[in-house]
Amino acid sequence: MAEGTKPLKETNKTGIAIVLVMNVIVYYLAVKTDALLSADYATIYKSVSEGVPAGLLLILTSIVNAQISPANKARIVFMRWDNPLPGSYAFTKYAHEDPRVDVSALEKKYNPLPTDPKDQNRLWYKLYKTVEDEAAVLQVHREYLFSRDYNGIALLMLIGLGAAGFYQIPSLKTASLYLLALLIQFLLTGQAARHHGKRFVTSVLARCAAREG
Repeated sequence: MAEGTKPLKETNKTGIAIVLVMNVIVYYLAVKTDALLSADYATIYKSVSEGVPAGLLLILTSIVNAQISPANKARIVFMRWDNPLPGSYAFTKYAHEDPRVDVSALEKKYNPLPTDPKDQNRLWYKLYKTVEDEAAVLQVHREYLFSRDYNGIALLMLIGLGAAGFYQIPSLKTASLYLLALLIQFLLTGQAARHHGKRFVTSVLARCAAREG
């Protein structure tokens, strides 16, 4: 499965940077105020955004985001070690779950459709390259990359800040609530990434199936 072109990843950098900053701010306020809800979020965010050069923040974002490889990000999102990319199940699973995909048309064009996960991903990738510049495909691809990267960062935050919270946040109750909030963030971003990943795969299939010739 395609891991994304540079323009798509560059477009998502600002959003990922905001995610990082907000997570750090929440942790900082939890340590300082022993509470997760604070009226100081906006003030601190403004101070950070004005005090830290945008270029430096984007560099730090790239460094943090690179701590998990694309393959491992996919493993985290889809919760499987072997063949984690959603394109690996394009024809045997996802094509049948999306009413937009004309499976019979695909079977006529690419008979027999592959069943081996690696072969499925290879064929899906070839199809993707023929429609990668279409606006609808670009949009869902961007959404998948953003939610996938956010999910990977959410896991790093869950492990790193979640553990640190029990040492630095004053009360056990607040530290536990903070850990729960991090866990919810991780689960929600994972669910979003799975949805966008499957949609990315089937959007390509739907367009290729509808194409003449």
